[in-house]
Amino acid sequence: MKNVFLITFLLLISNLTTYWYSAEIKFILTENTKSIISEIQLETNCELMNEAFIVVDLASQKSVSFNSSKVYIQTFKGNPLQIQINPKFSYVTSDFESHAAEKKMVIEVDCNVSNKLKNTLDSLKNTFKN
Repeated sequence: MKNVFLITFLLLISNLTTYWYSAEIKFILTENTKSIISEIQLETNCELMNEAFIVVDLASQKSVSFNSSKVYIQTFKGNPLQIQINPKFSYVTSDFESHAAEKKMVIEVDCNVSNKLKNTLDSLKNTFKN
């Protein structure tokens, strides 16, 4: 009998707590489902022009090309966005990190630090070395 009262009391307390904090719980659970238009500023030291890059929403596979240093993409808050090389340049590969989508973003692409790029260039040097 004591167990029945204890379980009933705990259920009552948990239901009241859930009811009182329902707005906060809803906000936490639905925060990533808010559609946003993300403004992405590209900052790069690469020798490639900005038109050589695209931004891809990895969750929906939507992509937008850079015509200048800024693009806009409709996505959801928190979706992973990644800078990639435009598919027009199929002879170049890239492996840049992804970033969680926000309303305003600045993404820096540093071509000088890319180990894969450095290894590729070193490999090419060694290939044509006599």
